[in-house]
Amino acid sequence: MEQGDGNRGRKTGLLGALRARTTSWAETSERISSGRERRYERFLALCAVKSEERILDVGAGTGAALERFNSVNPIVAVDLFEPIREGWLAQPNVEVGRADGTELPYRDGEFPVAFSNSVIEHVPKDRQARFASEISRVADRYYVQTPNRYFPIEPHYQLPLVQFLPERVLKALNKRFSFGFREKGRWEPVRLLSARELQRLFPDAEIHREKLFGLTKSLMAVRAASPGGVKPTS
Repeated sequence: MEQGDGNRGRKTGLLGALRARTTSWAETSERISSGRERRYERFLALCAVKSEERILDVGAGTGAALERFNSVNPIVAVDLFEPIREGWLAQPNVEVGRADGTELPYRDGEFPVAFSNSVIEHVPKDRQARFASEISRVADRYYVQTPNRYFPIEPHYQLPLVQFLPERVLKALNKRFSFGFREKGRWEPVRLLSARELQRLFPDAEIHREKLFGLTKSLMAVRAASPGGVKPTS
């Protein structure tokens, strides 16, 4: 092996070890868990959620943001790929299903409350408005959280300011390295939103801010009640 190959191998090994440690920390950290629980409690308060109300969770994933903290409300947890009914999603109050957030298969106002955590930034740019419209259509109240574009640490790569790099540069980096939650060679476009962009997508919502060290880390579009107080259909 040549000296250059050895150096590259050591660098790759160090990057891999660093990625493993930061990913493990993010998944198991009590601080992260308590932060998510505070976000969940904020959702309950802002949307005045009652224990008997049915909640639609759009982009539920493994249930880490809602279902892990709620074993009371009837929850319909949907994702683009049908979630596996295990862990938090296996609770008796949870119903899982497959649904595209830009084409939700529900009636207007079918749910009292809709919830979506760190999902809209993964929706293609030309479909984000449709995603927002669908959530507004199917629920009387809603809570949509997304990372703030202008927070210095990009949450998926867990690196500073990479959200401002051209997409071609990020693709090139992804071909060679794993960063944060982005595995080498597994490219997925992410479009982080600013508060102004989120407000444009949800014009009838109030934008709330979640801060870390005095900086806005996340944004929440919250509609406490639909226009005119329209009630969900039965």
